Amino acid sequence: MKMKMQTMLGPARFWLVLIAVLFLLSGAASGWAAGSAPDFTLKAVQDGKEYSLSQFKGKVVLINFFTFFCGPCRQEMPDLSKIYQELQGQGFQVLGIGLSSTPDQLKQIVTQLHLAYPVLEGNDGVSKAYGGVELVPLTFIIDKQGKIAHKVLGARSKEDFEKMIKPLL
Repeated sequence: MKMKMQTMLGPARFWLVLIAVLFLLSGAASGWAAGSAPDFTLKAVQDGKEYSLSQFKGKVVLINFFTFFCGPCRQEMPDLSKIYQELQGQGFQVLGIGLSSTPDQLKQIVTQLHLAYPVLEGNDGVSKAYGGVELVPLTFIIDKQGKIAHKVLGARSKEDFEKMIKPLL
């Protein structure tokens, strides 16, 4: 009986430790998310115009990191475009940042998905500034004061994004 208890405690202890680590990591991420959003200047694939986060101070900005080959990214991008078109008059801006993709691939996404917002050529510098983007889609919602209000890993619905954005406007 004693041996069986020890065997069962091993897996239970593992799960308790794992849950504790995940809890601590989510708390650390929340604390990090309350910081100022790093500024950047990147070129748009649509027209070659340069965009900086700082030029949108006073607006709510959604920054969406993606790659050309990411299916979930492509799935949520039309919804981001709709939200942008609906809310841009209320002080809202969307910026797509393509990583690990060529300018031609990014232009292809813009054309295929009829994106209304600027899609920018990302680089290692902006990826590192935002915590080392390794998984996409990764979305940051920046409040009017330039602080990161939400960090969202994975695709979300239009409704989910609106619930995060509208209270900030």
